[in-house]
Amino acid sequence: MPTTSALAAEVARLRREVDQIKKGQRVAHGASIENAALEVKDDTGALRVTLGVQSDGTAGVVAQNGPPPGALSAPIVTPSIASLRVTWDGALADGSALPLDFDHVAVYVSTTSGFTPSTVTFAGTITKAGDGGMLPITPLPYVEHYVRLIGVNTSGIGGAPSAETAGTPVQVDGPDLTAGSVTAETIAAGAVEADKLAAIIALATRIVAGDPAGARVELNSDGLKVYDGTGTLKVDLDAVTGNATFTGDITGSNITGSVVQTATTGERITVNEAGANKVLVYDATGRAVGELSGDGLGLEGTSGAIIWIDPDSTYPNLRFYTADGANSAYINIVEASPGDADIGITSGKFTATGGDMRWRTFFGRDFWTAERIRASNDTVNIGGRIFMSGTTASIGYQDATSATQRGDVIFSPGNALLRARLQNTPPASALAGIYSETAAGHTGLMMGLYNTDAAAYRFRVDLAGNTTIGGVLNAPNIATGSVSITPSAANTPTSFVLSGLNVAGSTFRGFVTANTTVPAPSTGSGGAPNGVNSVAISSVASGGATIWVNRQNTTNTTVNWMIVGS
Repeated sequence: MPTTSALAAEVARLRREVDQIKKGQRVAHGASIENAALEVKDDTGALRVTLGVQSDGTAGVVAQNGPPPGALSAPIVTPSIASLRVTWDGALADGSALPLDFDHVAVYVSTTSGFTPSTVTFAGTITKAGDGGMLPITPLPYVEHYVRLIGVNTSGIGGAPSAETAGTPVQVDGPDLTAGSVTAETIAAGAVEADKLAAIIALATRIVAGDPAGARVELNSDGLKVYDGTGTLKVDLDAVTGNATFTGDITGSNITGSVVQTATTGERITVNEAGANKVLVYDATGRAVGELSGDGLGLEGTSGAIIWIDPDSTYPNLRFYTADGANSAYINIVEASPGDADIGITSGKFTATGGDMRWRTFFGRDFWTAERIRASNDTVNIGGRIFMSGTTASIGYQDATSATQRGDVIFSPGNALLRARLQNTPPASALAGIYSETAAGHTGLMMGLYNTDAAAYRFRVDLAGNTTIGGVLNAPNIATGSVSITPSAANTPTSFVLSGLNVAGSTFRGFVTANTTVPAPSTGSGGAPNGVNSVAISSVASGGATIWVNRQNTTNTTVNWMIVGS
């Protein structure tokens, strides 16, 4: 049976094992590593990374036992005064890629060719990895030196030395300057003049040019200060804030990458505010009301309406925006042909017959127009239009979407072309409602109506008043027609009452003729009489007349008639 002390020792051992189990569980769940370290090994079992508490008591991630980098490319050595500039181009000698654990380059210098790099010949480190770097080595004696490079990985393991490159530091003419080598006796008389050292240097923290208590330029730890003769600060370049304050004028200078403003709040002008490369004008309320930038020049009124000049547009323009910015009118210049300066004035958009429309007035190369155009397509005009040029003018209605809807007059020298139906409604007057007068020496028609489809005149009036009608003449004072009459007996007058007419006029005349091949008494092929003895008309009036026929037989006879009122 175990003793009490043995039992206590066993309990302590078990407690330690439980603690280790708990630690392992926390590590497995990624919670913590307590006063210990994780070791990462490769497939050969070699330790590669230690994560956690290191052997020296510090904590961190330490790479270990990484394979050495390959030999680096040969260094580039540039001689300088009493020194050499060593440059590495960032490549391995065999042209392969740098390993991912590459850390830095160790530089070694010796005066012995073929030397083996060691701590004695170590000259410094090129810390920038991946794309090369440079290390100046100074001072060096004026003899030939040899330089080699060794790549070092993050495990601190170096690779094979590079090929060596030789270089000799450059020496100036004459001996080198050393401490105490320049004495008063070695400075030529007059070499340093008082006007070239017109400055006070005190405690190496204050440099003053001028009167220390009056007009001066002073450089100290606060910045650069310029004072006038009364000791008043005029220019202040503050070393702490970087601000520059000028109380005088700045003439003929360039200020780059700064904000210039007349005040910090309220009514002011600012230049390059927030690096926006623009000039802003603020009113007394602090509202931006003007802008000058690469986009143009803009002004905003108290109502919010904006005027904007845009010289960079395809058609440079001056635009006027409404207070809500939803609509605008504009004036623009158009260079349709090189050297032209055509001007257009266009109203804001409105919705009406034809859709969203605008009114536009345009002054072009030898023409002017005022028209109603579509806002979405300014080549479509619908509505009233005036056009004028050096040879023609027109006024009227046009609809670019339908040629049949136009109604305008085109004027050219000596001619006015009406492209619409003519409806004349003159006011009451003693004068003619339509009057046409030819000039002396006129030789053409006084009036002509021409049918394009028929290629013929339908009505013509010549200078003598002779009238030609190229169709059927219908007049309310003339009525014509035909009737058929069957004689009641041979050689007996038989009548037909014509009625239902309304011939204009107050005096009426009637005319009749028989439509026959035997207009006089005659004998037919059988010897029987068959001719028309006569036809006549009586009781002629506006409403009709009585038509008579007398024939040698009773054959039905067609009689053509005409009644004319006057």
